[in-house]
Amino acid sequence: MNANLVRVAFAGAAALALSACGQEPAKTADAAAAAAPAGPAIPEAVNGWREYPLRDGIIAIQPARWRSDTIDVPVPSKSELEYKLAMKKGQGIVYTITYEDLEHPGMMVSEFHGHTEKGADGNGDLMFYSKTGGATENGVFNAPWDGIHGWYLKNDSDKDMVVKLELAGFYERTDEAPK
Repeated sequence: MNANLVRVAFAGAAALALSACGQEPAKTADAAAAAAPAGPAIPEAVNGWREYPLRDGIIAIQPARWRSDTIDVPVPSKSELEYKLAMKKGQGIVYTITYEDLEHPGMMVSEFHGHTEKGADGNGDLMFYSKTGGATENGVFNAPWDGIHGWYLKNDSDKDMVVKLELAGFYERTDEAPK
């Protein structure tokens, strides 16, 4: 008899005996593998290439050309402010945020977040993307929804400082007149 067939027959008999006694049978490696959810199917190679179907979120064709900006945001001593971008769902940016004149990184709070407008029920959606204490950060971001996305900046130090944002991508600055 085939060894695999014997193993399956034995596992089945053991499970039946345990079930008759009211006990849950332990899963064998073969049974666990058979019960595990299958991952995405790997397409068959044609001429040496496996072609995958396009998934949501991989590409977002935009109606306008991308833009880039370098923005100096003054943050006075012992104050807080928000610097905001308006973005549509699927629009993306590449960014770098740095802090000039920052002597003690713990004295600066920076939270990159976004939110929708509040609906008729008075509720909106909010998500925090990144929180740093004045450390340089480089990133790529894709807006999960239409709304305002930006940085809350709080300077707890006794010294005025400048936060530099370098941006490239698809967004509108809320500190500019609409184009």
